[in-house]
Amino acid sequence: MSQLVKGALALGTAIYLCAGSVAGFAQEVEEGAAHDDVAIVVTAQKRGENIQDVPVSIAAFSGETMARANVMSVQDIGRVAPNFSTTKGAVASSLRLSIRGIGAFGNTATEPSVATFVDGVYVPRAGAIIGSFMDIESAEVLRGPQGTLIGRNASVGALSLRSAAPARDFSARLTAEAGTYDRYKLDGYINVPLSEDVAFRLAGQGQWSDGLWRNRLDGKRYGAQDDHALRASFKAKLGNLEWIVRADYAKSTGDGLVNADFDPSSVSAQQLAGLAARLGALPDTNLGDRLMNHVVTGDLDDRQWGAVSQASLDLGGGTLRLIDSYRDWKNGQLDGDITSLPIAIASRVSRFRSKSQNHELQYISPTGEWIGGRLDLVAGLYFYKEDYRIGEELDIGAQYCNALLPAGAQRTACNAWLSTTGGRGASEQAVTQTSRSFAAYGQANIRLADPLTLVFGGRWTKDEKTGAYAQTIATPFIAALRAPEALVLPDLDDDRFTYRIGLNFEPAEDILLFASYSTGYKSGGYNSGAGAPSLTEFGPGGAVVSTKRIFDRETVKNSEAGIKSQWLERSLTANVTLYRMDIDGYQDRSFDGTSFIVRNAGSLRHQGFELDLALRPVPRFAVNASLAYLDSKFTSFPAGSGLPGLPAGTVQDLEGAPANFAPAWTGRVGVDWSGDVGKSGWTWELNGNISFTSDYRNSGVTDNNPQTIEDGYALLGARVSFSSPDERWTIALFGNNLANKSYAYGSFNQVLAAQLGLNNGIFPGSTAIRKLRADPRTLGVSVTTHF
Repeated sequence: MSQLVKGALALGTAIYLCAGSVAGFAQEVEEGAAHDDVAIVVTAQKRGENIQDVPVSIAAFSGETMARANVMSVQDIGRVAPNFSTTKGAVASSLRLSIRGIGAFGNTATEPSVATFVDGVYVPRAGAIIGSFMDIESAEVLRGPQGTLIGRNASVGALSLRSAAPARDFSARLTAEAGTYDRYKLDGYINVPLSEDVAFRLAGQGQWSDGLWRNRLDGKRYGAQDDHALRASFKAKLGNLEWIVRADYAKSTGDGLVNADFDPSSVSAQQLAGLAARLGALPDTNLGDRLMNHVVTGDLDDRQWGAVSQASLDLGGGTLRLIDSYRDWKNGQLDGDITSLPIAIASRVSRFRSKSQNHELQYISPTGEWIGGRLDLVAGLYFYKEDYRIGEELDIGAQYCNALLPAGAQRTACNAWLSTTGGRGASEQAVTQTSRSFAAYGQANIRLADPLTLVFGGRWTKDEKTGAYAQTIATPFIAALRAPEALVLPDLDDDRFTYRIGLNFEPAEDILLFASYSTGYKSGGYNSGAGAPSLTEFGPGGAVVSTKRIFDRETVKNSEAGIKSQWLERSLTANVTLYRMDIDGYQDRSFDGTSFIVRNAGSLRHQGFELDLALRPVPRFAVNASLAYLDSKFTSFPAGSGLPGLPAGTVQDLEGAPANFAPAWTGRVGVDWSGDVGKSGWTWELNGNISFTSDYRNSGVTDNNPQTIEDGYALLGARVSFSSPDERWTIALFGNNLANKSYAYGSFNQVLAAQLGLNNGIFPGSTAIRKLRADPRTLGVSVTTHF
């Protein structure tokens, strides 16, 4: 394997030297930057348009472009799209999508800030899209509120994925991959025309990995995951009606483990020695290795299926489109020790189930026809429903009583209960939530004069939620972890009008100047976190006196101005967007040592710019670059979470502090270069990429803790491929994180830090920190054949 590593480093060096020391890849402005001169078509405004004609800050990529950049899943998009990031939590279903530094973890009852769409259908839980891409035609990252046309929880932006639709010509592809850490992948599709107007497409994928991390405690490897997916698509043209139906199934199994190393600099030497004495061993404290040292018993079972119907009727004077969908996603995971320590203290089984349906009727007017070409319109009606269930079983481990309870009668009684029950079912949690949303929207482009267009749109949304929360405990010995609580949650009923107004000015054919003001909205909801103490205060007879299980809506006001332009006969594309987002009622996440709670924090301002450049000076060579600057600060947050080592309930004024996951600078630089292999008819292609991020806080809790600052880093990736004369065969060698940079993509406070004596060792308020380690250098080889 060492020879393969050396070869990959040599490959990376060669790419960057050959490209004039410019590495990387960024936003595609022509499909296959070094390939055909084809404009990117996006659907951000419900109709297919050239990305250069859309007055929205968008990063868009074709499936081929993502493959060349080694973008294999949603979690990789952040390497090629500025101001977009993903963060995976300690549970596999917990995925945070962020745009311009704002996001929310997806495995709670909280609504996301970044709306996710697959084939035009809203997917309410980000955990349902963590699998590898399969037959994806394009991906679009829409930055800034999309509260008019997209609406549902797109308060700071949206991610839109489109799978390939059946085509009229026969085609097929099969790709086999093998990579480091025993990763194997097989995927492909077959597209079959059944008649002149009917076609069928079947795509499938299987991926197997033995995991990246080795546990010193038992000598085994962890992080293993097997993914299987299948999608069938049917397309028919029946006169003026076009009908596309898709059905998919996906399954992921494995141990679901992420590596959370113990940061030794977060505690004092005395505390570290005390922890070793208490436990008899330490968790892994080397942040740069691929090892861990804690109890692991993982089991992940994630399954989903869905169906989408899209019927489009050409009326002659516009298009009427009806989209109907249903998705059933369920996730179950055993986390063998929630404390990530080398003795068995507590484990949990988490269960999530989401059943959602979307129904949308759209009208899209023709362009250039109404009122002498001065008006076009998009309008629609929308209905959404989700039934969401969360469950948890908490079990205590064999060493729980001796590690956390003082010697004496209480410890003796705890061990007696443990020996009788095996620690199973110490507590049970059940959360139910039903959400309904209704909306009506419209957006018009009014051409006031040949170069000047007024954009105006609005959306009325009504959200309704009902729910219940119950947590029971079977033993008083887990008072530090869970508290009994049961209530029917009050009904939530909210409505909001969001809108967008803008001006577009086109002084020349390839130049668009735009300015806009838009608003966004995310509904309030229920706190679903389990923990102690109870979030609800009960009076005589069990009457609810007060509860912290409810939080209010979050609203966004966004101002933007920018330019989209092409120069030098369209060999240079330069797009710039300036923005300011003001968020009121920001739904913040705080942590008390055992549980999380969401609340309305105050006001947050994010402002900055996004720059995208693409240069193709000569055929078959392209350089792309993107840069984003973000200035993040709370303009009002008088009762922010206190530092984690301070007593529960401590608050601090966080006005002027930045939000988490909001680096000031992110960027990408890249090159695509291709040529002929002599006169053999074969072609070669080199693709390199570098992405970089400045310092930022990577904790899920906003408390301005300097212990959670992750230093800036850069990641290198590359791909070299060779294709046969008829392009039937392609052989590729690729790698990510070629410099083997060790960094943490997230962090969290050590569970039970106070009980373990790990608070206030470095400064008042400090605590022990766990670091979620990112993937090390990975290499792979693929062989693709087209039929």
